[in-house]
Amino acid sequence: MANSDVYDVKSGLVAVAATSQTAVLELRSSGTVNKRAFIAGIRIKVGNTAAAAGNNILFTLARAGNTPSGGTAVTPNPHDPASGAAISGAFIGSWATAPTLGAVLGEWELPQASGAMWEEFPPLGYEWVLPIATASVAGFVTNSVATSTPVSFELVVSE
Repeated sequence: MANSDVYDVKSGLVAVAATSQTAVLELRSSGTVNKRAFIAGIRIKVGNTAAAAGNNILFTLARAGNTPSGGTAVTPNPHDPASGAAISGAFIGSWATAPTLGAVLGEWELPQASGAMWEEFPPLGYEWVLPIATASVAGFVTNSVATSTPVSFELVVSE
């Protein structure tokens, strides 16, 4: 029997052309639900791009350095179809006020090349935590060259 519900939420393919940090996915706690979220894994992927060989994309998981607002919710998928809706917070994919980079939790650099991907699942007990208080964790992307590149950021969340 599982001791928590596990969800995955994907940003979908987001075209990023900027060489500045661009938020593509956020997990925002509601501050009203007495439940923590544990980010148990991430998956990142680069779609088809015309970027020249030798360029990179930096994927960053970080706490928001501001208070993001508004936005379009992204629906998480439960790993157990019998699980209820995720209650620890909201998953946001676009914003009125986008997250800015705060404390960095993890960084991964991939070639800015079609099909590059990476996944990371920290050992049990070392997950990245979204506290009960109003807070947010976001996935950011930074291109080394300003070539429009579709990227995907996925969070695996346990609550």
